[in-house]
Amino acid sequence: MIIMKKHFAFVFTGLLFSLSLAAQQLQVDVNYATSDPTVTKPVIYYSPSTKLTWDDFRAKPDAASDAAAITNAGIGFQMNFHSKDNLATITISIDCNFSKNDSWVKKNKNTPYILNHEQHHFDIAYLYAMKLIHNLKVAKYTSKNYNKLIEKIYYDTQTELMAMQNNYDRETKNSQLTDQQALWDKKIDAEVNSISKQ
Repeated sequence: MIIMKKHFAFVFTGLLFSLSLAAQQLQVDVNYATSDPTVTKPVIYYSPSTKLTWDDFRAKPDAASDAAAITNAGIGFQMNFHSKDNLATITISIDCNFSKNDSWVKKNKNTPYILNHEQHHFDIAYLYAMKLIHNLKVAKYTSKNYNKLIEKIYYDTQTELMAMQNNYDRETKNSQLTDQQALWDKKIDAEVNSISKQ
């Protein structure tokens, strides 16, 4: 099962930035970040070659929950502004992270099969981090639309991500339907492998 927390940081004041862009050319650079020095809690930044272990699930389990385990994974977003001469540059850094202190597993539920289900929640978050990067890179920015356009792309991607996470849990019945779990495993793994080769 998945729980997601938003990590969204604009590192400038929109109004002042809009005013300073009026007479400048605009450039938007988007990259995937494998760390964030401003984050102080223990997190794992997604890498296709690194898999979760049960030691990463450190939170106290919710006894009232029907879930065997909870994965807290999501997309981090930071935006910085730099201006030099007649060029304004927005640098957007996207990451995919797993919060160790907000993820848990119940006693006697820490099986390889359930860990596989939880790993695929983290994989899905990564797929949408990559989709967000793609959508931000191909967007057509102007000094008038960049702020609302970036925000819309981010929130649209988050909405799609949550829909896929919910579909994954619903169709696998939180991993209880082994045939459906196998189909989702194959689908997600293929998409992650495809991105990793790019």
